[in-house]
Amino acid sequence: MNRKSAIANDAPSEKHREKGERKRRRAVDAYARLQRAATLSAAAADAALAPFSLSASQLGVLETLQSRGPLHQQELARTLGRSKAQMTAIIDALEKRGAASRERHATDRRFTTVHLTSEGLELLAEVSPIRMQAVVELMGALSGEQRARLARLCRRIVKALAPDEDERDNSGEHADAHDGDSEGEGDAEHDGEHDAEREGQASDTQADDSAAATADDAGHGPKDNA
Repeated sequence: MNRKSAIANDAPSEKHREKGERKRRRAVDAYARLQRAATLSAAAADAALAPFSLSASQLGVLETLQSRGPLHQQELARTLGRSKAQMTAIIDALEKRGAASRERHATDRRFTTVHLTSEGLELLAEVSPIRMQAVVELMGALSGEQRARLARLCRRIVKALAPDEDERDNSGEHADAHDGDSEGEGDAEHDGEHDAEREGQASDTQADDSAAATADDAGHGPKDNA
């Protein structure tokens, strides 16, 4: 009886360990897939910049200056997730081709802002539509509903890692699911997606429990044989 009791007591803890291990493996697998997709999609979209001898980071600086106006170099580095040294090199390259310029403050000469030049505006006008089309073609692999879900999932990660940035950049979260594109997504379908996602999470949990129970039965055999 003591041996049977010990086996019975060990079974739940073993089941929980196996379940925890499966969740960890899925987390690592999901991260690997996210990283791989990000690398490949970035390379595909940025290939459109090659004919202009422009890097994705340089384009990011130009687009940021266009939308937010002149900025301090450190603010640009924080916004685009680059180090001070990296941002210095990026701005040096843009300044060399006349797309951006540095200007010192009128009274405080230590304070330097980065400005978008007329040449930079012309470059943006030429490059942006081409890169946008490349991005549209890339994301065409997903339906409108899938793009909306992807945007929400990415937003959750950003919110967890950089809450302040997430609050500044939460526009257009539902646009794809409401755009009425050829896949036929509409308001009702999008509104029900939250429920579907929650159901999916519940199903995943149930699957975990079922798989754990199956593994447990396979490992210990029928109770009559214990």
